[in-house]
Amino acid sequence: MKVLGVDPGPTTHGAVVYDTVERRVVWSSGKATFNEVDCAHLDHGCDLAVIERPSVMGALGPGIIGHLLDTAWTAGELSVVLGMDGPPVETMTRREVLRHLGVLSGKGNADSRVRAACIEDHQTPGGRPAIGRKASPGPLYGVSSHAWQALGLVLAYLNKEGQNNEE
Repeated sequence: MKVLGVDPGPTTHGAVVYDTVERRVVWSSGKATFNEVDCAHLDHGCDLAVIERPSVMGALGPGIIGHLLDTAWTAGELSVVLGMDGPPVETMTRREVLRHLGVLSGKGNADSRVRAACIEDHQTPGGRPAIGRKASPGPLYGVSSHAWQALGLVLAYLNKEGQNNEE
């Protein structure tokens, strides 16, 4: 199964296409446009799209409110467009992502904890590195910037569904 994960922003988005069978990222962009995200799910034949649903966490200043509203609007647009001509669309809040990755609290900011959880999930003792290098890429090679948050979103969704399937 291929899953498209999108961490929306007001104008650009972190996005990944993750192959659950091969357990690797097949496409990623830390600053994808709306059209690039739409094309990625078509080009890679995604079976599911997961979009982060903006929600309020902590104190909001005047500038943050506008940013949050713009991001929420864009996330809604992405949900509609992807759902019309593509796979089913699911959403998760940032807090749900952090909880299902097991990094709701800890050292560092939330972004760094998500990145670390993604790497740890794909690291094998004595095996090749999760990221790797150009000459010997790992399963997460090429993921950068906001694409880490999109990957964390996909992995959190898969963790959540795995827990639900076991119950």
